[in-house]
Amino acid sequence: MQMRLMIPREYARVDDLNASLEAVLENNGVSRGLRDDVRLIVEELACNAIEHGDLSDIEAEQHELRVDISIRDSLLALEFRESGAPFNPLSLPSPELDADILDRPTGGLGVHLIRQVAEEMHYERVNGCNVLSVSLRIPTLEKQT
Repeated sequence: MQMRLMIPREYARVDDLNASLEAVLENNGVSRGLRDDVRLIVEELACNAIEHGDLSDIEAEQHELRVDISIRDSLLALEFRESGAPFNPLSLPSPELDADILDRPTGGLGVHLIRQVAEEMHYERVNGCNVLSVSLRIPTLEKQT
């Protein structure tokens, strides 16, 4: 299975993106837990791109977010592409989870959660776009004896 979804860079469209992904993944037999992980990843990355992406140098019609999704063997692969300012989320330090919540800086928890559920992550800047690839292991059901 392979597909591409694109939306304008608008908060209101993130729910549409997730609903489309949910339907495709459910129709392809992906478990509820893995669909929830995909939703977390897409929502976090899309909202970060919308909130923090500097679009001052980009034509209005290029303001879009793109998600490519594929399933091969036991991996579900997501490629998230957006046209904001260069930003590698993998360069963020891990949050200090043991620190008091009032003493911690804002942000970073979403990327931390993505790191926790991902099998593999890779960032690159390609043709003026941030491209983050995330692979998730598809759990196999153990045979009952």
